[in-house]
Amino acid sequence: MRSTRFNELTFDADMLSARRDDGTELRFTRLERALLLNLAGQPGKLLSRGWLIDMLSRDGAEMSERNIDFLVNRLRNRLGDNARKPRFIATQYGEGYVWIAEPVAETPGEAFLVVGPVYGLDVAAAPAGTRTLAAVTSALQRSMGADRPVVSAPDWNRETYGAKVEYNMDASFHFDGDSLHAALVLRHAPTRQVICTIRACVGEADTSQVANRVAKQARQAIWAHLALPDGAGPTPVDTPLHLRIHDAALILSRSTESWRENEAQLIEARAERPDDPQLAIMWALTLYAKLVLQSMEAREKLSSEAWKPIEDEIEELAFDNLPKVQNNPLLVLSIAKLLMFIGRGHLELAESLANDAFARSTAFAAAFATLGQIRMFRGSIDEAVSLFDKGIELSERDSEFHLYLMILKCTALLAADDRPALDRVCTELYAMRPLVRIQIGFYVAPPHLEWLSPDLEQVLDNFGEVQARRSVEYLYNLSARHFQERKHRRNVMLGVATHMARRFGTGVVPREVARTLGWPTSGD
Repeated sequence: MRSTRFNELTFDADMLSARRDDGTELRFTRLERALLLNLAGQPGKLLSRGWLIDMLSRDGAEMSERNIDFLVNRLRNRLGDNARKPRFIATQYGEGYVWIAEPVAETPGEAFLVVGPVYGLDVAAAPAGTRTLAAVTSALQRSMGADRPVVSAPDWNRETYGAKVEYNMDASFHFDGDSLHAALVLRHAPTRQVICTIRACVGEADTSQVANRVAKQARQAIWAHLALPDGAGPTPVDTPLHLRIHDAALILSRSTESWRENEAQLIEARAERPDDPQLAIMWALTLYAKLVLQSMEAREKLSSEAWKPIEDEIEELAFDNLPKVQNNPLLVLSIAKLLMFIGRGHLELAESLANDAFARSTAFAAAFATLGQIRMFRGSIDEAVSLFDKGIELSERDSEFHLYLMILKCTALLAADDRPALDRVCTELYAMRPLVRIQIGFYVAPPHLEWLSPDLEQVLDNFGEVQARRSVEYLYNLSARHFQERKHRRNVMLGVATHMARRFGTGVVPREVARTLGWPTSGD
C-alpha cells in the first residue's frame, strides 16, 4: 500500500509514522498505531468503545473504556487535533469515535480512482452537478477505504496527469429544468477499458441516495474487473483464480478476512446469474478461503466438525460444474485445487485435471502451484520444490502469489525435514513479510527447542487450551492430512504439536494427530 495524506499529515502505509509539511516526523506507539489502523481504516463509521477494547486487546493489552478515552486523547494531541473542533477524530458522546478526515492525494495522478473528466457543467447544471460530484466522490471514498484515495478532478486526462491512476469515472451532466441527468462511465485508466456504465437522475432530495448507489455499483464493477478472468486467456505469470479473487478482495476490503468481501460480492452476482458455472466455481473457492482464512484468523479456530459441511458443498459445486468448464483451463485448475484440498480419494482425479489444464494452457505459474502440491502430497518432495521454484520465478516478488508459493515450499521442506533449506526460505520470507513469522512460526519451529522465540511465546501466553487444540487441528486439516506418507505427516505436525503440548498438555493434540506422531492416546 502507498502512503496516505490526511489534512497536513502524510502517513506511511503501515501507520508506523507520519510526516508534517514542515518535515517533522511523528512516530506512533504500538497502541496508537493499532488505534489509527482501526479508525482510519473505517472512515465515517462509528466505532464503539467496546469494539475498540476488543480490537486492541487482541495485541495482549489490558484495555478499559478509560484506557480507550486516554489513548484517543493522546493520539489527538499527537495529530494536532481538537475534540471540540475535530479534523481527524470526532466523538459521539456516550457511544464511541468516528474518523472524519478525508484522504488527500498529492496530485490527481496518484489516486486509486479519479472522478473526471467532467462534461456538461454549464451554468444551469453547475450547482446541482457540483453537489452531485462532491457526494459521489465522498461516497466512493467511503466505499473504497482510506488507503485507496478517490479524487474529484473535472479536467483530468491521462496525458496530462500521467498513468498513476487505476480507475477513472467520466461524468456527463444534462439539466432539463427539473432534474439533473448524469451518465457515468467507469474505466480501467491504464487501458481505457470501460468496465461499468451508470445512468442516474438526480433530484434535489436524493443526491446522497444516488451517490451511494453509484459507489456500490462502482465497487462491484472494480471487484469483478480484478477478480474475474477476462476473455484473453491466462498468461504464464497469471495467479491461480483463488488468489486472484483474494487479491481483489484485499484491494477493496478493510478487513484481512478477504473471503467476507468475496462472499458479499458473489452472493449478489449469483443472484443475477444463478446458472453461471464460473461464479459457482468462484463461490467454491470463496468457501475454501473461508475455511483457510477464518480458521487462521479467528481467536477460536474452526473445529474439524465445522469443516465437513463446507467441504461437502465445495465437493458438490466442483463435480456439478466440471463438465461445464472443460474449455477453461484456469477454472479446471481451480477445480483440481479444490478436489485436492478436500481429499476424499480425489487426488488422482485432481492430478489428471491439473496435467490436462497445464497441457492446454499458458497458465504456467498457476499450474506449477497446483501440480507442486499434488507431487508434494504424493511424496515427491524434490519434484514439488522444483515446481514451486519455477512458479516463484514467474511471480511478482512480494505479491500474495509469491508469498503463497514460498509458504508451499516451506511446507514441502518441513515434510522432508530439510531444516537447513527450510531456515533459508523462512529467513527470506520473514524479511519480506515480518508478520508471516507470527502466522507460521509455530508450525516450522523445530520440536527440540525448549522455548520458542519471545514473540511466539508471548502469543502463546494469550492462548487457551481450546485455541491451542484448534491450532493443531488447523495445520492437520490444512496440510498434513493430505500427505500419503506417514513420515511426511509426522514431520509437518511434530513441531507445533510438541510446543502446544509443552505449554498446555498432551490433551490439546487430537487423537488422529497423536497416532500420526506415534504418541500414546487415551483409547489405545
